[in-house]
Amino acid sequence: MSKLMEAKSADHAPRFSLVVGGPFHALLSRLGLTGADQLPTLRAAFALALLAWLPPALLVVAQSVIDNSYSGWGFFTDLTVYTRYLIAVWVLVATERYADSRTIMLVHEFRDARLIPDDSHPAFAAALDIADRRSSSRLAELLILLVAVVWSALSTQYAVEIARSSWEGAVIAGGVSLSWAGEAGRFLSNPLFLFLVLRWFWRFLVWTVLLYRLSRLRLQLSPMHPDRSAGLGFLAIYPGIFSGLAFALSCVVASAMLKELSFVQHDPQAVWLALALWVAVVLLVFIGPLLVFTPHILAAREKALLEYGRLVNQFQRAFHHKWIDEARNGKDLMGATDLAPLSSLYAILQTVRGLQVIPVDKTAVAQLVIAAGLPLLAVVAKQVSLLAMLQWIVGKIL
Repeated sequence: MSKLMEAKSADHAPRFSLVVGGPFHALLSRLGLTGADQLPTLRAAFALALLAWLPPALLVVAQSVIDNSYSGWGFFTDLTVYTRYLIAVWVLVATERYADSRTIMLVHEFRDARLIPDDSHPAFAAALDIADRRSSSRLAELLILLVAVVWSALSTQYAVEIARSSWEGAVIAGGVSLSWAGEAGRFLSNPLFLFLVLRWFWRFLVWTVLLYRLSRLRLQLSPMHPDRSAGLGFLAIYPGIFSGLAFALSCVVASAMLKELSFVQHDPQAVWLALALWVAVVLLVFIGPLLVFTPHILAAREKALLEYGRLVNQFQRAFHHKWIDEARNGKDLMGATDLAPLSSLYAILQTVRGLQVIPVDKTAVAQLVIAAGLPLLAVVAKQVSLLAMLQWIVGKIL
């Protein structure tokens, strides 16, 4: 029985969660790393971050002391180690509670705002049930784990071949020999990091498919809604759900770029282009799913323009007949109430014309830009001196 059928809220709304459920969540629960609400706690985030970072750190120290030919102290100065094992792992787990509350709120808003007609409630519940089961699928997590382990094995081997010698190992007699820490990274730290990232992408895919299924329902939109999205403006909250994933990935990207720039000098224009391209990709990926509602908004806009345009024409003809054809003078307009409805109709038409084809706002875009761009400031600082940055900021303010 799925989570959806096991739990009901006070108003009998179906339970839905992208976070609760699945073998890994069950493991965290057994270890006491989830709260009373079944969501991972901050202690879980710290525990998993330490699990990823501490074993290879201890093995670096141990092998360096025992084996004089091995020097893995570069582990402690490698930025990619901290961003992957500490920052990214912590963020990916710590933001699950926020993501869960927001996804549930958004899903329930479809029903609470009466966007779903009564005859579509069974289809709405079925869509949630499918998404709920997929988000906690054992098969999906098993495949994710398999991909993470294989990917880690191949990437670790490749990284050592490229570096020739690092804390992960060295190339000896044409073959790759991994250090103790390298083995720990290959079979524990990297798979854990990759598993968490891929599991978040699986949730993103499940959420995207759910939005698509909801967009196939006969939605009751309001083209005059003040949110300028025909009543779907609340979906602007959605991109922030995955801001933690965007931030974690940007930390990894930024640290990798800094590591690359410390060895190879690249054209500054190419670096700036890469930074801008990364932020653009993040925006496209996480805002893109909202495009499934664009046909609904356009259809509501078109229908409203025709209906209210027709009403304006009828009102204008009646107004012209009453005030122009019947030879009235200006004094007759004093205190007349006929102009108010006409002004209201004009305002309605302006509202309808201003409908946004994508239910997103500047705040949602800014949240993603900040999440994706904040870690990249370290790369910017590498390209531009701190003094120049301060002068630019002060110049903009003053």
